Amino acid sequence: MKSNPNYQEPLEEEEEEEESNPPDQQSRRPLNQFHKKHHSSPYSHPRHRFSKKQSISRLSDHQSTSSQLHHFLSNSSSSIQNQNQERNPILSNHLNYHTISHSSINRTSSRSFHQSARRLPDWLSIYSNSQIPESRPPSISINRKAVYDAEFKDELAGQSGNGMRVWYDTYTSVDWLHEHVKQSIRRKKLNQLVGFRGRLRRTWDKSQGWVLVTMIGMVTALMAGLIVSLEMWLFDLKEGYCASGWMTPKRFCSFSSSSFIQTWSTSLTTTSSCPNWILWTDVVSSDGSDTHRRFVGYSVYLFIALCFAGLSSIMTVYLSSSESVYSAKDRSHDPSIPSSSKTLQTSKPSYENIRHCESVPQSPEIHQPSSSSSPLNEESDETYVPNEPSVTTPRAHKVAYFAAGSGIPEIKCILSGFVIRGYLGSWTLFTKSFGLALSVASGLSLGKEGPLVHIASCIGNIFTRWFKKFDRNEAKRREVLSAACAAGVSVAFGAPIGGVLFSLEEVSYFFPPRVMWRSCWCALVAAATLRVLDPFKTGKTVLFEVTYDRQWYLFELIGFVLLGILGGVLGAWFAQINFWWTQNVRKRTWLQFHPIAEVLIVTLVTVLLGFFNQYLRMSGSELVYEMIAECKTNESKDLCIHDPNQTGPLILSLTITALLKFLLTIVTFGIKCPAGIFIPSLSIGALLGRSLGLFIEFGFHRFPHLGIFHQCFLNRTDGFGEACVLPGVWAMVGSAAMLAGVTRSTVSLVVIVMELTGSLVYILPIAISVLVAKTTADAIESRSIYDLVIEASDLPYLDAKSSHLHSERPSEIMDSEAMTICLEDRLKISEIQKKIEYLSSSSSAGGFPLVSQDEVGDQRILGYIGRSELEHGISLISEKVLKLDPSIKFQSEKEMVDLDLDLDLGEEEESRAFVGRTSRVENDDEDEEVDLSYLVDHAPVTVSVKSPMELLHEMFVRLGVRYLVIQDERGLYLGIIERNRWLRYLSWIEHRKKST
Repeated sequence: MKSNPNYQEPLEEEEEEEESNPPDQQSRRPLNQFHKKHHSSPYSHPRHRFSKKQSISRLSDHQSTSSQLHHFLSNSSSSIQNQNQERNPILSNHLNYHTISHSSINRTSSRSFHQSARRLPDWLSIYSNSQIPESRPPSISINRKAVYDAEFKDELAGQSGNGMRVWYDTYTSVDWLHEHVKQSIRRKKLNQLVGFRGRLRRTWDKSQGWVLVTMIGMVTALMAGLIVSLEMWLFDLKEGYCASGWMTPKRFCSFSSSSFIQTWSTSLTTTSSCPNWILWTDVVSSDGSDTHRRFVGYSVYLFIALCFAGLSSIMTVYLSSSESVYSAKDRSHDPSIPSSSKTLQTSKPSYENIRHCESVPQSPEIHQPSSSSSPLNEESDETYVPNEPSVTTPRAHKVAYFAAGSGIPEIKCILSGFVIRGYLGSWTLFTKSFGLALSVASGLSLGKEGPLVHIASCIGNIFTRWFKKFDRNEAKRREVLSAACAAGVSVAFGAPIGGVLFSLEEVSYFFPPRVMWRSCWCALVAAATLRVLDPFKTGKTVLFEVTYDRQWYLFELIGFVLLGILGGVLGAWFAQINFWWTQNVRKRTWLQFHPIAEVLIVTLVTVLLGFFNQYLRMSGSELVYEMIAECKTNESKDLCIHDPNQTGPLILSLTITALLKFLLTIVTFGIKCPAGIFIPSLSIGALLGRSLGLFIEFGFHRFPHLGIFHQCFLNRTDGFGEACVLPGVWAMVGSAAMLAGVTRSTVSLVVIVMELTGSLVYILPIAISVLVAKTTADAIESRSIYDLVIEASDLPYLDAKSSHLHSERPSEIMDSEAMTICLEDRLKISEIQKKIEYLSSSSSAGGFPLVSQDEVGDQRILGYIGRSELEHGISLISEKVLKLDPSIKFQSEKEMVDLDLDLDLGEEEESRAFVGRTSRVENDDEDEEVDLSYLVDHAPVTVSVKSPMELLHEMFVRLGVRYLVIQDERGLYLGIIERNRWLRYLSWIEHRKKST
């Protein structure tokens, strides 16, 4: 594969963080020209590897069911390709790439990326007509020597038969069974230690998890306190500055406990409540009419807000972008490729006779399962030959921005077992933290609570690198990440128990009891640390923590049910409209290539609508507090009215504000800057809930003798405003209902609201409202906003909570044409390289089934080797041995301990170890052989072809297997179903369900 002439070297100081941040695997030896130019450093370190991500195409409605399934799994129909390109021409339409294949990614950090081939035509754009480089040079990486499983190489390769693994590539799935086997081996080795040293090692091993979650909780609280303090100062800086301290927020400028709340919503043209606060209108234009002063104040306010939002977006776009290559078969409609590239003539390599065993040759062009293994051929009249992709064909690129959005959908995917390198790295942590403070301070309709979960997960991932027990086991790492998510919710809402339940209900995939206790401790430490820091100087963990001292009446349940219905309807509509906006406007217009311009436009509209609206001008947390707070006796403010005639205008003002907030949040959520959805949802629900509460209060004032108000009449108080009901309570119930409609959270949300109010009195109305809201929203739209973001971003996620009705059989969805390695063929390294190259360019399969074939062509499964492991093993072979083109041996008669392979050696020493192994084999046999059996999984999970589909689903979900080998009644190999193929099948089921 030829290098791109437009490629430029990045800066030497570039350093890119990844989700697992694994150590170096030392090898930098090229396989051949393909590895030299396409795999510049294969599998030595995840920073130096490649992958590609493909989108799922929509099916045409006129196809039959079986034909649709076959097309969906094989993706060879040009009509489907063209249809997908018309729907979204920038995205790839190769259905065979739902998960990311390692061999074709071009993933660069934004710094080197934008300094080289994708220079912007202007500073608002991320799109350029310049050709994108096809390869990525190695970046500076953390100096770690051992491979992923080096500590247990003897046990994994010899005793367990599970084989060794290399570090997981991006967008590949974790082998949960392998991680559990490795954990069991580690514990056995610890138990074999005797004496005081053994007891000490075991004690420390048991304590590591508690030490780790304690550190995560404390650092998460410190980071949250820093973000809150920075956001408060920047938010007030749009109005003016404090004369007594330039970096002091307005609420602390003339601080006293009695004046703290009242200084929030004061007018921009008055300083009566805070004499030390200097408005920008006084600095820029001290003299002039009120109109002129308002114009000056608005201009300065708008300018600073645009600066904050633009800087946050620039940081997100240029400091946290990750490039993924889409390998498309038909690029004629791709606007991202220059016209000169579209007509580029490329030569197609020959892949004849490399797919299967040579003794039974099969055509590499026909991907359709045979009639004996799949009944699809009997029902489908179409047989098609896909266009073989060339490794030099220009590829479409999709850029992901790790610091954008809330991060919860991506964390759900990571905790479900998928790896997204860089998403939880230190560079993402830096960008997300400071970008979040800037985006919230700009006044956009977004919150910081969701991104705090992402920030806490970044902290948890970084700290796991200090503990080998968690760093070298992706399953154990995800246990820590679950605890970190609980800490993030804890500091966001001051609700440690709610944080644990949120991690259990919404985010985590596997949540054993030990994880629950550690998550609870991590959340408690985070909440306690934040209370000690006291960023609000009120003794509260969060700004909108309130208390109520009155009971609710039975007739209010009717209103709470109505609030639940309203929250469910609006929450479902919000999710649907936001998804439509993302798919049809944000992805199909010029906004796709100008994310910074989109942020500035949304900011301009938000400031234009909100500057003269005191409620929209507030920050999200302040607005929620103002809505849910209880009015004190004789308190005078806009929401605490005492004249019934003011009820109508106030209700109208709150309703209009809720409508504007709803529309602004729809277009804001999804822009390229850190943005959460919790606070905007709470704000909308609180505005509507307080409006309804005021309406009920006004109804009691007008008709106090109605039977429905009998309890209010008996316990009425003097005055108007809270004589019957508490509008603040209705606002609290409405906010919970709206958030439940958007996120579909239930138990965790009820507990979070309960912890915010500090009382069990209102837990029943809140629970009823949340239950009604979720039921109503599910009836309108079955997917939450997080599920829709996962679909819009094409993230690989296998939902453990979903249930499907299967009408197919394993033989209909298995890949019977998967490329295999026949052990009797004794393939040379050059032949294996051709298989790897073909698999990398034309399939999303993660590896090769190892089969043994008899004289009549029957095959039996003997093992499975991952593509990553195979490439890494070949890359360790010295160039001297590569020139001899030896055979590769996948089954060794010797134990791993006899191979003298020290995987903890450096690059040169490790390669010399392979040379020694090969030389010893040469002396015993006239054909050279290289033994890679230590990388083979000799115990693949197999199922019968007659197994029910529900069993296969449970094995993928509960056991976390990466692949299932399908056998017939005699135990003969028929095909394989990998996790990504199963995901495509489930997507096809959902599409069929919607189309019917």
